[in-house]
Amino acid sequence: MAETNLMDQHAPERTDSLDALDAPTLIRPGRLPRRSALSHLQPLEEAPSGSVHNVNALRARFWGVRGSYPLTTTQGTRVGGATTCLEMRYRRHIVIIDAGSGIIALGEALASEWRGVPPDKRPSLTLLFTHAHHDHLCGLPFFAPLYDPNAQITFIGPDLAGMRFAEIIAGYMRSPYFPVDFSELPSQRRLYSIGDGARLIWTPDSEEPQIIHKDDGEMADEVDEARTYPVRRESATLSAEAMYSTLHPRDGTLIYRLSAADHSLVFATDVEVGSRGEEADARFVRFAQGADLLAHDAQYSAEDYFGLGEKATVRGFGHSTPEMAAQVARAAGVKRLALIHHNPAYDDAAIEALANEARRHFPDVVVAHEGLELTLGEGAL
Repeated sequence: MAETNLMDQHAPERTDSLDALDAPTLIRPGRLPRRSALSHLQPLEEAPSGSVHNVNALRARFWGVRGSYPLTTTQGTRVGGATTCLEMRYRRHIVIIDAGSGIIALGEALASEWRGVPPDKRPSLTLLFTHAHHDHLCGLPFFAPLYDPNAQITFIGPDLAGMRFAEIIAGYMRSPYFPVDFSELPSQRRLYSIGDGARLIWTPDSEEPQIIHKDDGEMADEVDEARTYPVRRESATLSAEAMYSTLHPRDGTLIYRLSAADHSLVFATDVEVGSRGEEADARFVRFAQGADLLAHDAQYSAEDYFGLGEKATVRGFGHSTPEMAAQVARAAGVKRLALIHHNPAYDDAAIEALANEARRHFPDVVVAHEGLELTLGEGAL
């Protein structure tokens, strides 16, 4: 796999892949017919409204799926306009990835769910951060559990640009940027930095994960980037593994793999396949190998990515096309691909048309939208 270049894209008419796939059809966002009606927005695994969930299953719910900035539209959008936020649940644990504007509605839902519930009966709550761009943090100051004195919240993310993770988070909520200082919040908070190769393990009764860093002696051999995923674990344990990726050209980003009951989800936002050479792509593919679900950045159409016509190219901005995401999914042998980080300039029809292009390269593609719930296995013990 290391010798394979997933996206050798040096010209708009060329898209090399593992199987010499056809060149992509170029999409013009905003000028597409609306006849598709987003036919793929209701996958079989999506839980019916009002259904009873199996707590032994690994479940994912998308609360924000846009990139760059929140979208407000007078025409409405079934995809949604909030920026990145994913909620994962397994047994008594809740893990949230990123705090884009989607986390606001999630926080309100948690506040309602926990109303009248004693603190010791609540699930554990952990926030994982991929990086510190505004669209992945902008909802944090309005996350309701931050203002709940009974809430215990664990924050975990990378050090970036010479700043410790705790400095980044605390600095986002302080004067003159926000009227409430992070240090003054009534909730109970713990903040931890992690980097490449870190592993997080939630035991059945833990309030926060055990963190095992790559440089810990007992784990050094096990976190070799070439090892096979997922690692065998007891089905009652939730775990996450972090891979630092340079597929975003600035400070990079953390890609997470969450696993439980022999099922796994890989969350990869702000990645630009083909931007850092074959080995960076191959390392990403190894990390995603065999996952049940790969949630992958798919912000740009090929037209925008290459700057065709009178457009300025966005190549090098740190985001992928749906075709790139599909090729990663195919190379990694994942079961399903969810497209995320949708361009706020694209309407529902444009996003669905781009997803149809991705399906030419990988058949099982779903457009992530606000409220989409996916269950990864039943996980019954």
